[in-house]
Amino acid sequence: MKILIAHTSPEDFRNDLLSRFPDDDIHFTDRPDELVADLARHQPEAVFTIKQKSFPPQYHPAIPSCPSVRWIQVGGSGYEHIGRWDADRTRVTNCAGVLARFLAETVTGAMITLNNNTFTFRDQQREKVWQTHLFRPLVGQTLLIVGLGHIGGWLAHNAKALGMHVIAIRNSDTPHPSVDEMYRPDALKKLVGRADVVSLHVRHTPQTEGMVDAEVIANMRPGAMLINTSRGPVVEETALIDGLRTGQIGSAYLDVFNTEPLPSEHPFWEMDNVLLTPHASDHVHEWPAIFGRFFGDNLERYKANKTLTNEVQPPS
Repeated sequence: MKILIAHTSPEDFRNDLLSRFPDDDIHFTDRPDELVADLARHQPEAVFTIKQKSFPPQYHPAIPSCPSVRWIQVGGSGYEHIGRWDADRTRVTNCAGVLARFLAETVTGAMITLNNNTFTFRDQQREKVWQTHLFRPLVGQTLLIVGLGHIGGWLAHNAKALGMHVIAIRNSDTPHPSVDEMYRPDALKKLVGRADVVSLHVRHTPQTEGMVDAEVIANMRPGAMLINTSRGPVVEETALIDGLRTGQIGSAYLDVFNTEPLPSEHPFWEMDNVLLTPHASDHVHEWPAIFGRFFGDNLERYKANKTLTNEVQPPS
């Protein structure tokens, strides 16, 4: 079977894949400007690709356009960067949930960091100031999880262990053992006023773009915490900045933004009540190798004509 791996650092999982599949014809392309040529040269049946800054999204639509490709495994949960594909000819799977537990750990750490005066104590350490501050424990606080998928489910598990009251929004009524109350998406504007922490875990779609707007922020409990590790456009940044400046939003942890990298003149850089990371909330040690092992497991299923894990449908 002919397989092409499109990744800037093939050494992350090259040896593992070659040892697991010694009889397959596996090729690696680490330069995005050579992707089209490599697709034409090798005519792969399967492609495993990881979108990164060094392998940017504009190169990936060439993959489903290649006539030989019957299956595409996308590293990460998002797959909008590969464009449209012919579902009668090509199947697409993603890595949704593979890093979910690690991202939920990052979000949990951010909640604790922003809640217990860590920034203040760090500033005092630099100034050699010995001064105590009170904080309100997470125990008994209410967490609203918007999007109870893989990540949201793990976050609910962590929050429940911390003694939080967990309410969640999802598209189905399926219960979750760590969620106290479950609601549909149309309840967002009413629910935010009950939450001490609102954490967003939804895909970027026409329905979710700008879902956290000025009205939602105005409805939030004054001083509440907002967490966004999903996609930047889910939040109206201007409204969030206003909310952070007025105190309507007490603090925010942001890992995703409308423009990435975040411009140096952006107000978020200077806000003391904002913790930001450079779209790295799930960058656990050896994360590409974890994706590589997931691809290998799915490749075994593909070759055995078994159901693929995380198969997705073309965007409507």
